Amino acid sequence: MTRTLLELTWPRRTDRLALRPAEAADAARIWPWYGRPEVQEWTTTLPEDLPALEAWWTDPDRLGSTLVALRGEEIVGTGMIKVGDAWSQADMVERARGTVAELGWTLDPGHQGEGLGTELAAALLQIAVEDLGLRRVTAECFADNVASRRVMEKIGMRQEAHSRQDSLHRSGQWLDGASYAVLAEEYWEQRTGGGRMAP
Repeated sequence: MTRTLLELTWPRRTDRLALRPAEAADAARIWPWYGRPEVQEWTTTLPEDLPALEAWWTDPDRLGSTLVALRGEEIVGTGMIKVGDAWSQADMVERARGTVAELGWTLDPGHQGEGLGTELAAALLQIAVEDLGLRRVTAECFADNVASRRVMEKIGMRQEAHSRQDSLHRSGQWLDGASYAVLAEEYWEQRTGGGRMAP
């Protein structure tokens, strides 16, 4: 049985960040930057004001899969580890349950260019594989979101698909989509040069 984020010990620390599960009150803390046009260019949601963000943010399923990244006392990013079931044949459903996850992240644009997006994404991947024990981790974005694609590549994910005009952007344009993934065994190979690290 896969563990949940809330069953882990928090905070998790990287060189510059502390990650913890999101709380309802965090919506007000991220709103000053989350609502900015350069952030909304690529996000899946478009909250028009703080109450709209709070309504979206506080959905129990969302809170259960969302982390915030702090630098000092400031929330500089949000991350998602959405655990799901792998596709399987009907008689293998139980073995496929809770074995995969999709990652996502959003960074305060005031901190872009500092490597924090990569640091956050790498921490999400580490939690997904090392702590939750997932066997496959994916991430998707608009193909035009070059910054996100670079982050995925930097943390060791490989591009599995480039889909032509499969994603409708809020500009009204159909844009290409990009899908990345990494298997747990690939993660460990990259991290340790072949063997699983001792806990």
